[in-house]
Parts: sequence; structure tokens; C-alpha cells
Amino acid sequence: MSHFGIDRQTKFDEVRLEGVSLLGEVVANVDASTLLHAGPPFVDSVIPAVVRNAAIHALMFERLAETTEEAAALIDQGKVRFQPAQDSRVVTPLAQVVSASMPVFVIGKGDRRAFSPIVEGAPVGIRFGSPAPECLDNLTLHADFAEQELKPQLAKSPVDLASVIRKALDEGNECHSLTDRANAALLEQLPGLSDQYRALLENSPGFVLPIIMGACAWVLQFGPSSEPTGHQVVSAGGNGMDFGLRLRGQTRWTTIPAQPPVGKRFPNQENRPVLGAIGDSAVIDFCGLGGQALAWAPALASDWQSLLPEDWKSRPDAVLDPETGVVSPSQVLDRQKPPMINLALVSADETGGILGKGFYQPGLDIFEAAMAGVES
Repeated sequence: MSHFGIDRQTKFDEVRLEGVSLLGEVVANVDASTLLHAGPPFVDSVIPAVVRNAAIHALMFERLAETTEEAAALIDQGKVRFQPAQDSRVVTPLAQVVSASMPVFVIGKGDRRAFSPIVEGAPVGIRFGSPAPECLDNLTLHADFAEQELKPQLAKSPVDLASVIRKALDEGNECHSLTDRANAALLEQLPGLSDQYRALLENSPGFVLPIIMGACAWVLQFGPSSEPTGHQVVSAGGNGMDFGLRLRGQTRWTTIPAQPPVGKRFPNQENRPVLGAIGDSAVIDFCGLGGQALAWAPALASDWQSLLPEDWKSRPDAVLDPETGVVSPSQVLDRQKPPMINLALVSADETGGILGKGFYQPGLDIFEAAMAGVES
């Protein structure tokens, strides 16, 4: 598997899960009415129903509203600010928004850090855009456990994330759609958890996903690059309406309309509408995992065989910088091949939820426009 290779995971060698903090403690200028969302900024305040559902939960978590009706009114009255999470070195999965009082993972090395939210376990969940009230209960439960158990343990013994990623790859995870082995590898490095908390996390294989996202965001921001200055991707993700990229040195995102991922649906979800690509987890695939690491996940590749492009095995060679193992915009344009991004299929209707799993291929035009911005 030379196109990916464990050897390339040296880019994660400096990245550790260092702690847990509240978002407002580590990111400046975020108050209770500021919500950080995935992907580029929303244009004309068009916000997908699933993100609105997540925002309602967040406003109630912040105690700015006691009911969903009150929270919805705050949004409709323009009293809530929506900002791209990655502009603050935060990455958030799918529809999940992050607010000031939510706990976040602190990932990185010293003062070079990235952040990601602590997710609330298996569906239903805020990250899937569900309006169900138990989402808020689950978030509160995970926040309390993280404060009481995870925070003090990480303060004493940070987790080496390179070893988590290597072990997960060895055991059949591509570290995006499949994360159960990564989650188990993480828990092996957290020996001091209570039986109750450990059982909760063992039954939540997606718990590790935002941590991997944070590690990849850190690499994009701070890792070595063989690309010319300004040619490196530092942000990538979708907000359900648009998919966007931001290159180093650029202050504005380059965007294209977000198309829904192609994928396999869960039973009884065949006829529901699918939202356009959503989530900051695209950073995983831009770091050579996920869609660029399908060869490490033969079970997933077999399940998707009928949907995958013919060149899926060689696609990583076409899009990844051979020295760093991250997606190179120059190489994408030279080979005329986009990266594959493994993403969940999220409902486009107000009931939210995850409908299946699949992958998304952004159009080459977004790379052309982003690189044109560098050259102009």
C-alpha cells in the first residue's frame, strides 16, 4: 500500500490529545450566542434544518433559552452568530455546532493547538441534526463525564495519537467511516476511566472521530509541507449548502455548491432527501486517511465496490503529496483527479438523522478557483 503507507504517518508523531477545556476558554471572541459550524460561511443566512436543530440544542445548553421555541426565536431574530469553526482552529462533525460552554478536545503540541467538540455518543445525536430532546441530555452526560474523568486523566497523561491511528489502520479502519478500532486503541490509553464511563465510550465508536479530525486539522495547519507557500490546504469542509477550501494565507474560503455524497443507505431510509456534503471531517481525507485510505479498510471497500470509481485504489497516488501524504491542490489539478472524501449521508429534512454512509468528490473547479486566488 505504498500510496498511503504507515511510514507517512510520521506527520502525526507530534500530535497528542492533551486535554479537555471549554470552548470559550481556548477560543477568543466566542460568547454564548456565537455558534461555530462546519464548512465555509453560510451565504444569505440559508441554514440547513439539521444545523438549525443543532443550534437550538446549543442555545438551550447555554441556557439562553428554556424551550425549543425560544431558541428558534433567537435564531429568527438574528440574535445568534454563526461562524465557520475552522476559522478558529476548531473542527466539528456533520451538523454539530459548538458553543462557548461546550467541552472540546485540546489537540496538538504546546501552543500550537487544534480543537474539536466532544460528541454525545451513538445516534440520536446533535451532530446528526436530530431535534430529539435526548440529544441535549446525552450532550450534558458526556460533558459531565469529560470534566470529571477525562480532563484530569489527560492532564496527567496525554494520548499519543500517531499510535492510535497506526493501530486503527492495521486493524481495518480508514479512520473516518470506520472508527471502532481507533476508538478501542484510544481507550487502551485511558486506563483510569470508571467502568460506567468506559462502557459508555465502548458503545460509542464515533467518540474518537473528532479527535482524529483535530489531529488532521493540526497537521494541515502546522505540519511540514513540500508545497510552495500558499499552495497548502489548511481548511476543508461542507456546511450542507456549500463545500469549501481555504489555502494558507487566504482569509476567504473558495466554495462550490455542495452535492450530496454517494453512498449506501441504511434500511428504511431509501426515500428521504440527502443534504449536500456537510462536516469538517473532510480534513481527515485531506490528510491521507478516509477516502485516501480505503485500501486499509477492505471490508468497507468491498461493501462500496459497486459505487466506487474504477481508480479508487490509485486515487491516493494521484492526489497526495508523496513527501507529506496530504492532498496537494497542484497535484489534483495536474492529474485532473479530486480526492475522495468519506462522509455520512445526512437527512435534508427537519427530522434530521443519518441515512447512510458514502463518499463525496468535490469538483476540480474548486481547486482551480482556489489556486487562481493564490496566483492573482
